[in-house]
Amino acid sequence: MKIWICILMMALSQIVLAQSDNIFDKMYFGGGFGLDFNQNVFSFSLTPYAGYKLTERWSAGLGINYQFWRDKILDLKINNYGGNIFARYSITPQIFGSAKLEYLSVDFINKREGFYNVPVGLGYIVPISKFASLYMIGQYDLLYDVTETNGAYSSPWILEAGFGFGF
Repeated sequence: MKIWICILMMALSQIVLAQSDNIFDKMYFGGGFGLDFNQNVFSFSLTPYAGYKLTERWSAGLGINYQFWRDKILDLKINNYGGNIFARYSITPQIFGSAKLEYLSVDFINKREGFYNVPVGLGYIVPISKFASLYMIGQYDLLYDVTETNGAYSSPWILEAGFGFGF
């Protein structure tokens, strides 16, 4: 699987270099974060990404995921991390389709396991300035299996929200 990701990234880099003299004009960045805490549990997540506009409607990019979870009662600290490649298609200026191939390395206290996910769905963008926006994506994981452990997700439905610059 790693070789296919490397080949895809090299192909995307060649497309990017061939299409524009200034690749920064077509790049966009963003990400989301999460924070949850109470008296005994604290969790934090960070999901930055960078994308490139291949055409007026199509874009692709890379993202990373990090999740930290601490439980004072159980005396546990867990770190989950991974990455993804994604593609987006702009249906309207505010609505887009999204698909990802995501890998998460999940800490199960006494062992670490890797999980692949393929979330697909629709997103909505709310511009807040000429360059910045808020976004929300509702996704369904095509690889989710109710009979198996699915890593960090307890449902096939994944809701993602965050901010973006340039998309």
